[in-house]
Amino acid sequence: MIRTSTSIALAWVLALAASPAFAQTADDGLLFRASGDRNGTAEVARGDAVPNFQSKVTNVADGAIGGAFRWADDGYIAWNAPGNIEAQRGTLSFFWRAREPLGEAPFVIFRTGFADHSSWDMAFLRIDWNGHGFDAFVTDANLSRVRVSFRMPEVPAANAWHHIAFAWDEAVGVRLFVDGKEVARKDQKADLDSGLDQFGLAGRIMSPHQVQSRYNFMRGSDVDELRVYNRMLDGAGIAALAAKAEPAPEPAADTAGKRPAWLHRFGWDTASPPVLADKVTSVRKVEFADAKDLKEWMWKGVDGIAETTWPGVYNRSKLPGRDDYFELPDWNVYVQGGKTYTLTVPAAEKFNRVEIRGAAYGALDYSPDGTSFRSVAKRPQGVVRSVTSLGEAQGGTLRFTNVMQEQPIQEIWAYDVGTAKEPEGSFKLSYTVDAKVSADLAALEPLNKFIRGRYPTDERNTVLALPPGAGSAAAGAGSAASTGAAAHVEGAMPIVHVLIPSGFGDAFAGRALARAWNYGWENSRDGLDGIALDIPALKATPGKDGLIPLNIKVKDPIWPGRDMIDLSVSVRPNEARTLWLDLRDRILTNDSLYLSVASAAPDFGPASLDGMNIRLVFKDRAAALPEHVADRFNQVKDNWAFLVEEHTASKREGLYRRVFADASDLLRVDPDHVEGRRYWADISYGAQNLPEFKQPEAPAGMPLWAFRQLEDLRITRQFVNWWIDNRQVPYGDFGGGISDDTDLTQQWPGLALMGVDPDKINTSLRALSDAVYTNGMMVNGLGHITTDELHAYEEGMNSDAERLYLNWGEPKSVERLMATVKALKTVILPNPAGHMHFASNWYGAQKVYREGPFEWQKPYSWVVLHAPTLIGVYNGNPDARGLITGTVDGLLAHGKQDAKGNWSYPNEINWRSDAERAGDGGGASTPMQAVWSAYRFTGDTKYLNPILARATKSGPASVQDINENLVKLLGGDKDWSKTLTDRAKKGGAFEQWAAWDATGDTRYLESLHAAAIEDKSQRQYMYTEGHWWSDRVDQPNEILQRERLGGIALRRNQTWPGNAVSWRFDDPEGALKTAILVPGATQTHFKVIAYNSGDTPQSAEMSTWNVAAGEWEMVANGTTTPLHLERSASTRVTFAPHATTEIEFTLKTPGEEVATRADLGIGNDDIVVKGGRLAATVHSLGAKDAAGGTLIIEDASGKTLASAPVPALAAPLDLTPKTATVRLSLPRGAARVRVALPGNAPEVTQRNNVVKLPN
Repeated sequence: MIRTSTSIALAWVLALAASPAFAQTADDGLLFRASGDRNGTAEVARGDAVPNFQSKVTNVADGAIGGAFRWADDGYIAWNAPGNIEAQRGTLSFFWRAREPLGEAPFVIFRTGFADHSSWDMAFLRIDWNGHGFDAFVTDANLSRVRVSFRMPEVPAANAWHHIAFAWDEAVGVRLFVDGKEVARKDQKADLDSGLDQFGLAGRIMSPHQVQSRYNFMRGSDVDELRVYNRMLDGAGIAALAAKAEPAPEPAADTAGKRPAWLHRFGWDTASPPVLADKVTSVRKVEFADAKDLKEWMWKGVDGIAETTWPGVYNRSKLPGRDDYFELPDWNVYVQGGKTYTLTVPAAEKFNRVEIRGAAYGALDYSPDGTSFRSVAKRPQGVVRSVTSLGEAQGGTLRFTNVMQEQPIQEIWAYDVGTAKEPEGSFKLSYTVDAKVSADLAALEPLNKFIRGRYPTDERNTVLALPPGAGSAAAGAGSAASTGAAAHVEGAMPIVHVLIPSGFGDAFAGRALARAWNYGWENSRDGLDGIALDIPALKATPGKDGLIPLNIKVKDPIWPGRDMIDLSVSVRPNEARTLWLDLRDRILTNDSLYLSVASAAPDFGPASLDGMNIRLVFKDRAAALPEHVADRFNQVKDNWAFLVEEHTASKREGLYRRVFADASDLLRVDPDHVEGRRYWADISYGAQNLPEFKQPEAPAGMPLWAFRQLEDLRITRQFVNWWIDNRQVPYGDFGGGISDDTDLTQQWPGLALMGVDPDKINTSLRALSDAVYTNGMMVNGLGHITTDELHAYEEGMNSDAERLYLNWGEPKSVERLMATVKALKTVILPNPAGHMHFASNWYGAQKVYREGPFEWQKPYSWVVLHAPTLIGVYNGNPDARGLITGTVDGLLAHGKQDAKGNWSYPNEINWRSDAERAGDGGGASTPMQAVWSAYRFTGDTKYLNPILARATKSGPASVQDINENLVKLLGGDKDWSKTLTDRAKKGGAFEQWAAWDATGDTRYLESLHAAAIEDKSQRQYMYTEGHWWSDRVDQPNEILQRERLGGIALRRNQTWPGNAVSWRFDDPEGALKTAILVPGATQTHFKVIAYNSGDTPQSAEMSTWNVAAGEWEMVANGTTTPLHLERSASTRVTFAPHATTEIEFTLKTPGEEVATRADLGIGNDDIVVKGGRLAATVHSLGAKDAAGGTLIIEDASGKTLASAPVPALAAPLDLTPKTATVRLSLPRGAARVRVALPGNAPEVTQRNNVVKLPN
């Protein structure tokens, strides 16, 4: 019921006298209704009625009641949540039809997303078909889920309509109804107060940064008569809805549970916060200088946004209700994160109070020097809001240590509480709260809309703060501050929103013209220092301790979902107090200000604050700039680090609107902020916004191409080393979630093979790949989680592959990849048409879904063929090569020629029906990796058709994602070189590289490296200190690999090892002193051109890789030297100082292909020394059986100290390990262990034959 303020006091008295509970009047409670009869626009909407996003959701006539929504597998429809649904309690009701036959695969039916969050999918509410019935949950403010599940007695028919309703209440629990009957319930109180963003139909995600149905979340259905209520409807009401009738009006809800939930939300159920004992109290908000979880910058626990949390959210979670059948990888977290939050206080800042919001329980400690900690508080379980006072501290480090990993902190605040009076400032603006007038001003409409959308009706009471003279008006004019009488909610919760207009020039249409008066801070030069509040002598009811608890929040004027301060205090009845809130300085926009005051006193309300004086204190602009700029930049940095995962660029998405607002406010105040400009250039996809860049200059006498190549290489090295040094932890991960970390490290092998920090990079890569297994992510060759076709690869298959590039022949690497090849034989199968296709796009070690939409082979399905590619290269395993050629043959079977003879191939193929479709186009070129591998394995030119067809359609630059030099290998008779050279001046790096490769003109290299240097330099901060999601940072090195290695060894999702050579310099800095070119490399010929920029000769070990085995000829300085080269063989070269050296290599006599040989191997973890005895596990890894061999222990000089026979071992043709353990006594002076075939017969590689013993 709405009443004017003149009756508000009486209403409070009567309500309190009648019941200790908060009264609520009866109404239908309907917030939203979309019938599906005509379009997506809702017939009833307390918020926006028109969908925020809609794609491939149409209307059909045969609904349960009239028309219905038809949701395509890859479609979505999303309505804005504010005003249309409430987090604290509600009921969601709709009719649902499966449309297609149901199976065991679960799929999403409905989603609601948080307004902000630290999880990727940000799911507040979800309803699913769970494979046998329905699951439904809501997520509390602390990440746990209140969840129910129901098994249907019979699987619903595809054409049958069923009614589904889900009701929730933070004071009660949740209820699930099917066809009008309650089928599941959970009685559990929860803290559900949160902002919500969007709701509707989307399979994979519904959030303020993405709305999408993609990957294994592509299963639509039909939905009709979608309704949302603001309360938990009773069984009779649900039954009426299921019967296609209106629910009968319900009596006033029993809201007895509201008050305990309210007190719990603010922490007032345990104790009152500290009292304002002095007449004047000052509170300075202390911003942390750093916030870390292990080594990752983690701002979301201190960002002022309650919905975001430390830590990031684990999808393989231990929190109740979070780990379900939709198994997402753990993203943007450390495996051992979520345990300790480390916060650095600026050295000059003093503080004496810490407030924490969130369910985390554990120890809060402080150290003045960051090393020696003392206990500050023990935070118990069950508390969601706490206040800790401590003796005065300055600088140092605060540390919170969780008892239960993952339990979150929503916000942690440090305050310096004292008795300082408000400063005089450069000027002040004064306002007085008038609870009797409405806050219905045009300048306040955005804030009023926010309040209506964020809070339930009984939490929306609003008052207006007006300046002196607000009621005055010029002769013959209206008052700019005139709004009419206030209308406040009877029986409302004890919270008041105080609105302060930035000015009075804005006006609604149709009202009297105001003139000759205004007041506010619009276009103010100076900055807001803080806000002084003269809290009136409250006459509200105190608690048992005689105190009236208050919570005071000041909202960020450009983003009211973010608090600039969130403070808990108490006052005594009838004691007026002045509170000086020393905020972080802000140079205000023309947006209005908003603060809220909540209380534990049930009779606190708008009248309680009537007459409260508010003073805005400003300071000189120069003094305000540092805090404003620092805070806005941190906000941009934090938000964009998250947004890059989905490349969000729509202002209809909340997180993009926030980053846009923050970046705009940063650059408004400091338009020359260098990193801010760089961020905005990235956010806006506008390179024109980048700061001016000055190219470094080459030293006199040094070729410019060489200088710029090395400068490019140096920046790339700096990037990789930053991540290793500043993000990788002893567990092995980088904090991006191992799944994404393994994407990041696809940049590692190429750099190491170019000679840059090979041991450091290899150690890093090995640590990460082992972390995959320590964390239980791979089981028998497939990921432990059941996930989509792309993320199945990223769960560790990719890091297994990456490891082999730098550890060629290592038994652990080879056998892990063999296990994946074997496992893929259960995923890639002949279909009824006889074609080899992927039979599932949703699989893992535990489960392979093979039904309906999950049987489509998609472009990203092909990435898992990295393992069979490398095993096919290593030992030619028939099954590995057969998976490659088989899937490519399956693709070729779907090829079609047009009238001009040009071939085309479908992106997606259904395993069961052999149907074809275009799909969404994501990863469309990915199959070309397997296509090239099939050609290399067989030499059959039919496999080149898809590559040549693409080049015909898209031009020769399309071959740049094949790691060998296809321009030379395939384009000689097609004028590819000429075409690319003609386009080089306006083209990209590949065109310029190809032009150099064709002409030898190094000006093309100078140009491409100049662009790379600028681009990498401008983005280096973002890609390092910006702490982006780890799979979204990339300082490309593929052109460097083409130049220095004669081909690309590895780039993300480019998997054929196409490099001709690799480098290891004797001088650890040698790679950064030696510019190298390997033009025109093929498997039978290559040239090395190197410029040594140093003062001394550079000696290096050059290894060969993508070359034909045999007898070669090396020509250098007019001298011809014969030598044997093959994959993984090495030769020594030296480059003279300050000179260019050219060496040419030509195959003279082809030899035996290394992949056809036997191979014995040992690795570091195969050697066990105990009690003077050595046990070595020897592996057979080759294409042929190993006819025995010898295990030899040598000293440092290579002298044999002991030996023992190795028994005959079969080749691992069945893709299972073949090993033998050899034992012998360990002699004194032993330095290494060597294994060899009889007579030192040639093997696949010699790189796995020796292991050094520890000292």
